[in-house]
Amino acid sequence: MHRAMLRGVHRRRANSSRQRGMDTCRLAPFVVLLLLIPCLMIGCDPKVGMNPATQEAVRKYEKWLGEKLHVPQRAEGAPKRPQDVVFDTNLAPELGLSKVHLRSTPEVISYVYAHQINRLITAAFFDGLAAVLVPVGRWGYIEESGRFAVAPIFRRANDFDGGVATAQIRSAGGDSEPLRDGAWVLLDKSGSMKALDPSIASVRGFSNGLAEFSTGDGRSGYIDQVGAIRIPATFVRARPFCADDKAAVKTASGWGLIDRRGGFVVRPDYEDIRCFSEGLAAAKKGKWGFIDPAGTFVVPPQFYGVGDFSEELASFENRTWPQGPDFAYVSAYGFIDRTGSVAVAPRFIWTHSFKFGIAKVGTTEIDWRIYPLSFFLPADPHYTYWRYIDRRGTVVASAGRH
Repeated sequence: MHRAMLRGVHRRRANSSRQRGMDTCRLAPFVVLLLLIPCLMIGCDPKVGMNPATQEAVRKYEKWLGEKLHVPQRAEGAPKRPQDVVFDTNLAPELGLSKVHLRSTPEVISYVYAHQINRLITAAFFDGLAAVLVPVGRWGYIEESGRFAVAPIFRRANDFDGGVATAQIRSAGGDSEPLRDGAWVLLDKSGSMKALDPSIASVRGFSNGLAEFSTGDGRSGYIDQVGAIRIPATFVRARPFCADDKAAVKTASGWGLIDRRGGFVVRPDYEDIRCFSEGLAAAKKGKWGFIDPAGTFVVPPQFYGVGDFSEELASFENRTWPQGPDFAYVSAYGFIDRTGSVAVAPRFIWTHSFKFGIAKVGTTEIDWRIYPLSFFLPADPHYTYWRYIDRRGTVVASAGRH
């Protein structure tokens, strides 16, 4: 009888364990679904699929891309919730200007007017100063503390470079000719100003020590960082100087490249041209190709559009006319090598250059690992879904959507 009682107890325990196991199995799908609901609704972590090496490459790439595009760098762990952001309303109260920073760090994100708390005025700092527009419609320059280093008296203001900037006076400063309304000036960080040549109608910011200017009759030239005209206004159009001390200019005969003395290093024989990148310059004659320093096409002009070479690859544009030649075309972008051969087939709607072995590209295709509902729903054409690809075009990581 004792053995029978023990067998009954063991049987009941086994049945109970089996029942608990069955209950757990029944609950498992609901638990998984519960965990997936946020992912299904708003998307999963875009770092899905990244190994540590790829994460480091992506981190360096985004920093490089931000500097290239002049995007102000935010602190690590940028704000994701309103409560992560602090508005310092005691900053420049006479202008209603507030400094915005993260709760976890004093690093400045941007500046905002107190009466327009949802309208962020991004402050990009160059040489320690940033141009900001105050409510009265004038530009000035602030330090990273938020205090004005140069008073807001300008109609237009270019970024500082090498300790100087160019700006246009908005209102007259008395009877002094250098400060007449609309005059362009060269200024330093203390706010000291020097009037530029009165023939100058507009000036851009400095690039590699020179800034292009235009005269009233539409001709273009360059000034240096002391305000003197370095290259006379003899061009139809002019673009900023590049890192190799060459600039693209247009004459009556076409586009070419000049050096810092204004002499042509590539004759103005092209419909358009850009600076050299990795020894080749994009040039257009009918279509786009690449020339060497002698002006000879080494990649024949066969593309509708091209980017600059970076890590021996350059983007190119391919066009198709799905509804016929009389209708709108559809562009797709890929990458070519230095011989003009296709390295990555054109299947993207947007591309950035290669750096650190990867490139950021945009597509209309959704990554189901990040947006699982894409398995059942069509892509939203209003969104660009970003990927990181390697040199073979293989997706190595996803970067969410914009």
